[in-house]
Amino acid sequence: MDFAGSEHNQRNAHNMVYRDQINTVYRSATPSFNDSIAEKTLQSLAEKAAAHASYDSAQRFPPPNCHPDTRTEMLGTLSEWIDSHTPPIRVYWLYGFAGVGKSAIAQNLAEKYAGKRLAAAFFFSRNDLTRDSLVPFVASIAFQICKSNTSLKDVLGSKIIEALRADPHIFHTPFENQFRKLISEPCLELDPEEWEKLPNLIVIDGLDECINAQSQERLLAIIREVVTAFRPIPLIFLVCSRPEPQIRGAFDHEDFVAILGYLVLESSDMGHRDIILKRYLLDHFRILQKKHRALRHEGALWPGGDAVNRLVKLADGQFTFVVTVIKYIDTGDDQPQDRLNTILRIRGEGESDSPYSALDLLYHQILSTCSEWEKVYSTLRLLVTPHETAGLHLERISWRTPAMITLLLNFREGEVTTLLSRLHSVLQIPDDDDSTIRIAHASFTEFLRDPHRSGGHHTPMMTKSEYCDCVATLLLRTLSGLTPHYPPYHPQSFATALSLWESRLWRADDLVGFSCYWYQYCTKVESPSPELITELGRLDPYSVLAMMVYYNSFVRSCCWRDVIAWSKSIAKSTGRSIEALESFPLQFKIAFPPGTLRRVAFWFTFKLETFLGGSGSLNQFQTDFLQALYSVEEPPLPLPFGESRDVLILPADSNTPDRPNVLLEGWLIARVTKTNGEVFDRICSALNHRENGLGLLLDDILKDACETVTQNLIEADDLIHLKSFMNERLGVFAISTSDDSYSDASYYSIPDAPAT
Repeated sequence: MDFAGSEHNQRNAHNMVYRDQINTVYRSATPSFNDSIAEKTLQSLAEKAAAHASYDSAQRFPPPNCHPDTRTEMLGTLSEWIDSHTPPIRVYWLYGFAGVGKSAIAQNLAEKYAGKRLAAAFFFSRNDLTRDSLVPFVASIAFQICKSNTSLKDVLGSKIIEALRADPHIFHTPFENQFRKLISEPCLELDPEEWEKLPNLIVIDGLDECINAQSQERLLAIIREVVTAFRPIPLIFLVCSRPEPQIRGAFDHEDFVAILGYLVLESSDMGHRDIILKRYLLDHFRILQKKHRALRHEGALWPGGDAVNRLVKLADGQFTFVVTVIKYIDTGDDQPQDRLNTILRIRGEGESDSPYSALDLLYHQILSTCSEWEKVYSTLRLLVTPHETAGLHLERISWRTPAMITLLLNFREGEVTTLLSRLHSVLQIPDDDDSTIRIAHASFTEFLRDPHRSGGHHTPMMTKSEYCDCVATLLLRTLSGLTPHYPPYHPQSFATALSLWESRLWRADDLVGFSCYWYQYCTKVESPSPELITELGRLDPYSVLAMMVYYNSFVRSCCWRDVIAWSKSIAKSTGRSIEALESFPLQFKIAFPPGTLRRVAFWFTFKLETFLGGSGSLNQFQTDFLQALYSVEEPPLPLPFGESRDVLILPADSNTPDRPNVLLEGWLIARVTKTNGEVFDRICSALNHRENGLGLLLDDILKDACETVTQNLIEADDLIHLKSFMNERLGVFAISTSDDSYSDASYYSIPDAPAT
């Protein structure tokens, strides 16, 4: 083989400095809180925080709150505790069953002490994917402190920013470490005297709505440790939740005994509770009379004392019931009086043999007004199913908007809003198609999921397989919709088609880029639906792989091999083969546009080939071998493609008469084969742990020897194949092996090269 100057290259392969190398010097001085570095750090913190979890979130508007002159005794007790500068009680647990007003009290106190004693607040919700887990909790608390309109921002904000700069990957560490580094340690840097004038209240509402019970216990353990430590942090915590066993068990810990206070929201004070509900109903009936033309002829006492008392009795102490009643009556579809009369006919518990409570019967009544129940059912199943992230943490897509639900369920445009138009009393339905639809109260989610309560309206969560099938179908449909625009298939000239393709990918929405992760969802499907089978049959591997390169800079490890393995397992278990996947080409061509750095194209080709036929990624032995053989150092990930990422993937036979090569001159084309990847992987695996294995292989290639075969380390056919395609790559990428340094012209330009 003709590797000129190979000995010199081998000796100096690891000491090369490329002309596009950038040396960055970072400032060592600590920035002020308001400088540009701090602002960038704060922006990265904001991206990790849950914006909807704060007390003043627009998404939660209008938030639940205490009706005037209600819950005064309980609010007074908690206010007295909050106003005390050094209370012996460091944590207050406010608990009660669904719908009794826990969130209203938390909201009331957060609003009352905003700008005063409130440091931060986090409102969990199982109906909101951005705040239904512990993942964004620490970031949210830290961000609210940094953006506080109190002196807390000035004294703690800069310390939190410094901690983030010291460890940019802190959100990949356990929650305990996040809390310690971003909250506890900055707090403890301040003198105790300073805290007398600083906000110190953390409000946590709906802890039971954190979907992982273990996470609920972890958060309480974190709080317990920081307030009972030898040097406790000066923060106090108000925790509101249902009395779930795991939460009660966590609060029963012996270390909580001396520092825990608790209040119970219960239905023991029947008279006072009913007065609150009655007052709420009367006030809102007056509002409805002013709002609805159909009610203006009703008397001032409408709907009358008997009707109000009946509703109070049906509510049975559940504030959620009266709130839902008002929302249900407040409609433009029917006469408000008719809807009220429908509710008044509901039989309460103890009045019949009905297995449902009045609230459940109300939910049944609301759902019974929907037409096209099958489509409503499909939509509700999506709403009660948490989005499956498939292990991805880069999503910017809102998966429960009218627009996205339309795509997931393949409905007509505008159909979702029409289907749900009679459910505004139990759903928060936005005015636009790009905002998230949310379930108004957790009790409705529980009702839908419980077959004993919902009966014919039972709406279970989708299984992981069902949901991944639904998402995978959408992602594949999205990619297939772009395939006709792929330059090799486009009817216009190649130059025009390429320009249109690049513009289309550049301007595409987040869904197109995210669709490149279709395989993450496919491989979690146990039994593909007919819709998924159809979309898999439409899949064009060449255009799809090109899009994956464009949006990800690099194809994710082993995705094709994983999908093919999944396809075979599906065929074995169901008897249905997925032809498009099983016939995936064993070889194809990859074309790099002018302007692509040769070393980037070189490494990308080898890595793609290893993914196709090797172990999944280049190991250190393979990397060292290639660097020594070609004197081309591996660039960092993501690979810097330069001005264009319009890499094209073409069939291996794209030069045949019936499939002419449509590429313009100046493109660099390499052939990628599964066999190359398998041979390279097999040889390197055999020599990886051999003493001087790397040297033996390099000598065999550079000197056209066969010592590795003579020593029975590898097969002769494998060595012959390796020599052949390594020499082919030498010509394709025009790698210079002379002693001279690369000139700007030779290094940065792509020479014309024949397709091989």
